[in-house]
Amino acid sequence: MLKTFMLVALRSFKKNKLSTSINAIGLILGFSTFVVLASFVYNEISYDRWHEKSARIYRFTTIDEAIGVSSNEVAITNPRMPQAAEEEIPEVEIASRMIYAGEQRMEKGDVGYYSEHALYVENDFFEIFDLPVREREETLGKFNQPHKLILTEAYAEKVFGDEGSVGQILTINDQSWEVVGLMDNITQNSHLGFDALMSLYPAQSDSSLAQYINGWGGLGMLGYAVLSEGADELEVEKKMADIALANDVNDFWVPQLQPLEEIHLGSAGLLFDYYHQNKGDQVYVYALSGVAIFILLIAAFNFVNLTTAQSTTRAKEVGIRKVVGSSKALLIGQHMIESILLATMAMVISLFLVSMLTNSNSLNLNFDLLTLMGNSPILLPAFLLLGILIGTLAGIYPSFILSSIKSVNILRGKFQTSSKGIWLRKTLVVLQFVAAIGMICTTLIVSKQIDYIKNKHLGFEKDQVININVGNPGLASGMENFKESLDNYSNVISTGYSNNMPGNTFGRGGVNVEGGNEDEPWIVSVMSMDENYLDAMGMELAAGRNYDPSFGADQQESIIINEAMMESLGWDEAVGKNLVFGNNTTRKVVGVIKDFHFSSMRHKIEPLMIYYNPGPNNNLVLKVSPTNVRETLDFLEAEWNATFPNYPFDYQFFDQEFNQIFASDELFARLVNTFTLLSIVLSALGLFGLSFFMVEQRKKEIGVRKVLGSTVRQIVQLLMKEFVILIILANVIAWPIAFYFLKGWISDFQYRIDLWGIDNLAIYLFAGIGALLVAMIAVSYKSIRAALSNPVNSLRDE
Repeated sequence: MLKTFMLVALRSFKKNKLSTSINAIGLILGFSTFVVLASFVYNEISYDRWHEKSARIYRFTTIDEAIGVSSNEVAITNPRMPQAAEEEIPEVEIASRMIYAGEQRMEKGDVGYYSEHALYVENDFFEIFDLPVREREETLGKFNQPHKLILTEAYAEKVFGDEGSVGQILTINDQSWEVVGLMDNITQNSHLGFDALMSLYPAQSDSSLAQYINGWGGLGMLGYAVLSEGADELEVEKKMADIALANDVNDFWVPQLQPLEEIHLGSAGLLFDYYHQNKGDQVYVYALSGVAIFILLIAAFNFVNLTTAQSTTRAKEVGIRKVVGSSKALLIGQHMIESILLATMAMVISLFLVSMLTNSNSLNLNFDLLTLMGNSPILLPAFLLLGILIGTLAGIYPSFILSSIKSVNILRGKFQTSSKGIWLRKTLVVLQFVAAIGMICTTLIVSKQIDYIKNKHLGFEKDQVININVGNPGLASGMENFKESLDNYSNVISTGYSNNMPGNTFGRGGVNVEGGNEDEPWIVSVMSMDENYLDAMGMELAAGRNYDPSFGADQQESIIINEAMMESLGWDEAVGKNLVFGNNTTRKVVGVIKDFHFSSMRHKIEPLMIYYNPGPNNNLVLKVSPTNVRETLDFLEAEWNATFPNYPFDYQFFDQEFNQIFASDELFARLVNTFTLLSIVLSALGLFGLSFFMVEQRKKEIGVRKVLGSTVRQIVQLLMKEFVILIILANVIAWPIAFYFLKGWISDFQYRIDLWGIDNLAIYLFAGIGALLVAMIAVSYKSIRAALSNPVNSLRDE
């Protein structure tokens, strides 16, 4: 029986080529879009869940309630806190500390190799996370000693090639480190990205590190803990707060715990989260989930609409089948099989297309569908089941309607779609255009906000700026000669040193206002620079002067602050005022720099102090001429290789580096833009198909009206009126929904466009008119053809 149903279904597809094509194209577009977005969302929410204890693993964080801090959630804790929590809190089964080492130069003989993300960790780190360490017991038995390394397979191959790496010695900062183990490359999603793990066990020569990790001073340690089954997270946080107060930790640092499974998507507002790779945003995941569901619904609505509308053209076929003995169950089965078969075929094609696109990275996404399915075997059957479900739901209504009509009525030509069926199709049309209009509004507003934050004056110039990483201690001796050669090169406009760059996380330090309350210090962001950095970055002073080598005391006695700090302190004038630092050291404010954005637009510009450091620092910043950039880079690399032959030339164009803080925003905008266009195409395709069958149903009425004198214009207006009313209704519903979502999304930005602005409100009207035009174009084609046709052909149809 099933084989017969399949053969009949295939013959029906061949016979009804137009309707089958419209349905198939609509389903493939809709399913492909849903598969991409659903896979993206699944990929985002799957981070770190592959660890056996993931539901009980927490990260130590802190709420910084100090004066001067507006972005007060930080992903760091006191150095001693994780260990103290394990020792003193029964609910903490195990805890481990970690320090982000970042880019590390590891030398094998005279050749240096950079690890992109190195971490200092303790052995307990491997008890918390299920990392694929080879020869685990033997490796960890050696790792809990000073200067030991575990490398990932990929990094070990980069450094050692085919030769064995275990037991080899690498030099890091003039110290010997032994490779004691290897780890398989991690293919599952993790917020921790690393290629080398360094033992966090200080040697006797590392007295400063030992003192730091065993003290309670400041914030800066990374830590994780496993809580016992059923432990109350809030109760553990209270006990951590008691431990901190008992060890004289500032009461404005409030210890917190963040669930591991929430780190990837729940850390958009956290600072000092610099080691967190590929940070996501739960708002975007929710939004893209909505987009995926909307587009799936649009595709499903189209399928239901067209299948239902087409049922009238197959009424006589059903009537004949009933006369020759087909039962109601067989008729329902036949139509259900056709619907399910078409939907399943569309899903299979969609999976094939998406796998090719993600494998080639044509969509510029951070996952490959085949790899994702390999890590999550449930995905493939889930998608196939969804195709079957959509086909089942789409086939239920027309199957039962057709099978319930009396044969005599069908054969007499008296079958018409019921009023309930008409209202169903109208409802589905409205809902799919609510989705399309809402997505148009969202797309345009999101694009405007992202353009706003990217084009807003940042307080510095990021174009034609090259940042060279010079933080390695081995570069210090030759750095001044290298810098001098650049200063004498005509294409280099200016050069300067700094310990940090906008877009990276700035450190924080405590300070008191002279005569203020010593028990309530201000905690403000800090950086250091030389006297040339402001010119290289195009930054401006609002008052006072820049640092100057001729003022010999600038490095010890002077400080520059930003406008935000001056305003926070309530000063009308800042130059000449004194700030008090630790050990009662006083510095005089010699300049006020105009505010610049050193973090993302999600954070308000905070108070900032800039110290004077005239020597080589972490970053050498070059302002270069926009002409002959390739020639300039060749010169820089040649001079670098001549000065530092054992160190690779490591540079970035600062505008590209800075724009990385907008990466998640741009990805969200790109996805919404792309799939909003697809939703419009799907909606238009559905209306085209629906108008085709609507005209077929009313062709006798059209013929009678033409005979009675109706003009082509009047007939077209009659046919389009129904759809125009539906689109207007869709606008009324979609506008407030889109505005509500956008209001919530945009509130996450400290610097944003005004949603109530006339130009932004006009976007909603533009979206509504655009949707109306699309609908009119889709409907008008068949309507005009019907109105121009000879009425004789329709009236003699019997």
